[in-house]
Amino acid sequence: MHPEIPRNPGLPFAALTSDEERRLVDNLAFITIAKGHVIYTQEISRVTQIYIIVWGRLSYRFTRGTATLLSGTLSTNDIFGGLSVLFNDHMAIHTLVALEECRCLVLDKDLFTDLCRCNPDFFDYFALRLGRAMKDKTFADVLARRKLDRSLNLPFFNQPVSAIFRANIATCAEDATIREAARKMTRQKANAILVKSKSKQIKGIVSDSDLRSRVVAKNLPLSTPVSDIFSAPLITISSDAQVFEAFLTMVSKDKRHLAVTGNAGDISGIISEKDLIDAQSRSTFLLIKSVRAAKGMKDLDNIHARLEQMLLDPIGNGANADYITRLITTFSDAIIDRVITFALERSGPPPCRFVFLTMGSEGRGEQTLISDQDNAIVFEDMEDEGEAKAAKAFFDTLSKRICSMLDRAGYRFCDGNNMAQNPDWCQPLGVWKSYFKRWIRAASPEDLLHSSIFFDFRPTWGQISLAEELKSFLLAAIGGWSGFLRNMTENAIYFKPPLGLFGKFMVETKGEYKDALDIKLSMLPIVDFSRIYALQNGIPQTNTLTRLFRLYTRHALTSREYTDIV
Repeated sequence: MHPEIPRNPGLPFAALTSDEERRLVDNLAFITIAKGHVIYTQEISRVTQIYIIVWGRLSYRFTRGTATLLSGTLSTNDIFGGLSVLFNDHMAIHTLVALEECRCLVLDKDLFTDLCRCNPDFFDYFALRLGRAMKDKTFADVLARRKLDRSLNLPFFNQPVSAIFRANIATCAEDATIREAARKMTRQKANAILVKSKSKQIKGIVSDSDLRSRVVAKNLPLSTPVSDIFSAPLITISSDAQVFEAFLTMVSKDKRHLAVTGNAGDISGIISEKDLIDAQSRSTFLLIKSVRAAKGMKDLDNIHARLEQMLLDPIGNGANADYITRLITTFSDAIIDRVITFALERSGPPPCRFVFLTMGSEGRGEQTLISDQDNAIVFEDMEDEGEAKAAKAFFDTLSKRICSMLDRAGYRFCDGNNMAQNPDWCQPLGVWKSYFKRWIRAASPEDLLHSSIFFDFRPTWGQISLAEELKSFLLAAIGGWSGFLRNMTENAIYFKPPLGLFGKFMVETKGEYKDALDIKLSMLPIVDFSRIYALQNGIPQTNTLTRLFRLYTRHALTSREYTDIV
């Protein structure tokens, strides 16, 4: 018994010929969808079927971060999936969730697209639906941005993890011996093995490098259980995630292997740094890994110069700005990590807790290829006067060493001397609080300049809690003195856009960048806007896009304002 095609007016099936209708009926199937089931996830799920709701209700929503930009309900006789297949490269435009148990007819996407190709009237139904939807500016922006992002992203890093990961999973029990685990890895030609508990839960992973560093190098008996050497916790990544996310996860977590999970959360394979290297031998991954593996400053000499070469491929392929700045930030953070490690090896252990802050564009995670140093050191307050003086002397010496090493790595000194090696910007927490309070209360032109640089700080090394305490103090101090934001706003509106006579852009008139437009300067009004409103709303994040998104989620920006700016 074949399912019946809905005959309601307004549906596209009346446009089908008898042969097309027969093909459709022969290939329709009934399915039941449980309440709460997520059918498609926006921008992640590939749409493989077209759904016709027989009864029940589904919710659809389009989100950006945690903000819902579009939402609604589908019910009996509504069709979904068609627009995603025809106009969004089979990627789900919305997230769809069953509000109750639903009964649906489903049609395979290949037959659906064939019917659209052969029957213009059938196709027109979906084209008209798209046209009506595009009258909603938010929906139009969403689809346009999806197509733009897809066209601008770097092919290698934009592909899903599923395209390059190893589906070959080797597993062993936690009480298995190292010998048994190694033999199983050899048989399955795997470079890592997952360790399972007695309840079959994955507890950790043992890799080739673990066998070398923890077994061979330490002459550990091969009868030792793998539970003594495995690495935990196991870091996972979705098979639908971009390779770029896998790359950043490996770098930030300092892991060589990630477990790949499917839609149900089950582990379907492993992706390793070797997979990334093999797939993209001339990659940013190699350069950042070389930074992290540096044994001394000679390995980092002028390494920043290699950053431009590293970005030639992504820029040449039109990678978007967010992608580029995140790569630059990851690269810079890796260098700072090694530099401070080397500096401490020479200076000895610090006398108290401290945190190294980056500020300005680097503090916002928006650093460009041409960036100088903007940094500071905050160390904890010490009650004993002698200990406090000794700590100040130690960190003054350490900061000079760090800034000199960063200059050696290719990060030039700041022309305004806004660096930790300036004794004014290497201070205990209490002094920094007094600085911030004075800048907020006095709000002189120099204070406002300092605020625009120092208030965009980000902890990159050391005790994050010190930075968090300083950030909390800053937001509370601003909340208690509204006049500061007024002064900051008045200062911001004096900015003149780089436009000359007849509306033409003003470019550099001399030097290395003659006839070039300073994009960083041009974006200053948006950076200032997001900073002022973020401080007003108690938002601690510093990245401009993140600030704008947080403002949107707090209803400080409307949906249209947010999408127009972003």
